Amino acid sequence: MKTSLTLTLALALLAVGSVSWASTNLNSLTNRLVFDNNVASPMAAATTTVKGSGANMPPQTITICKQTIPAGGTSFPFSWANGSGPLTPFTLNDGQCATKNMTGQDHYNKFTENVPTGWMLTNISCNQTTSPVNIIGANANPAFQPGDNTVTIDLNETNVTCTFVNQLKPKCCGWSLDLSTGKGNGSTDPLWKINNGSAYIVSNLSNLSGLWLTLPPALWIQPSASATPINANAGTYRYTLEFAIPSCGCSHVQLTGSFAADNSAQAYLDSIPIPGASCPGSTCFNSTQAPVSLNGAPAMAAGSHTLEIDVKNDPPSATYSGLIVNARLTRTCP
Repeated sequence: MKTSLTLTLALALLAVGSVSWASTNLNSLTNRLVFDNNVASPMAAATTTVKGSGANMPPQTITICKQTIPAGGTSFPFSWANGSGPLTPFTLNDGQCATKNMTGQDHYNKFTENVPTGWMLTNISCNQTTSPVNIIGANANPAFQPGDNTVTIDLNETNVTCTFVNQLKPKCCGWSLDLSTGKGNGSTDPLWKINNGSAYIVSNLSNLSGLWLTLPPALWIQPSASATPINANAGTYRYTLEFAIPSCGCSHVQLTGSFAADNSAQAYLDSIPIPGASCPGSTCFNSTQAPVSLNGAPAMAAGSHTLEIDVKNDPPSATYSGLIVNARLTRTCP
């Protein structure tokens, strides 16, 4: 009865023209209605809805970018679908990105690259923070595996950007593959990983001039994002690069090149130490010990292989840590 009387009083005041009094006290009466009955009123619910409407929130987007090695690749077709089915496909060239506005749309989306003839897809990487992201195609493993060509994103943040990296397939005889660090146009190395995460390119050595050895055209990479060398925690950093040698009936492939590291390092091919490819001292980053040769690696047959270089940051406190590799796989005609 208390609720009914309160509403009747408010309506009666409005009906007889006591607009000023009713306008001033309607909110108070409504609040009494809420608290006297210990329930949420329709008016309170409506107010909450307006505050959370998102009218001033930034749009939610997914961005798909293309990167090729060597630069300049064109016409990479993508298909796109969400929970309702196929959406408009699109095509990207090297350096291009396509941004899709997901505001008010289905936030579960799937993007697939239909890899063109003559190219291989060597990496898919995304910058998600909270959104569930899976990279699939070859298998259900959510991390990139050779043969994957699809990324699924259940967007729950402002933006997720995914970059598809393609490398030109080599011809058989006279074939070569550059394994050097610091390739590509972005801040992360498209080939090398650190502890299964991103390896960040160091493009500016001005604060370590004369200390970190240069091996042009390769660039240093490090565990943290910065254009200049920065400190990393003490410990061992595992740098890895996975590659596939095509089968075409020619001779075996040879690894050649060299590396430098801060502080010390050991190189492995398919988990086996490469003879002579170690730098046990604490200054494997300048000409007193480096460059360290990779030429002792055995010849490789067709198939999948992994080049690994374990770099130790020896001091007990955080100091600079990084790796530079200038290396190549080559196959000559018999």
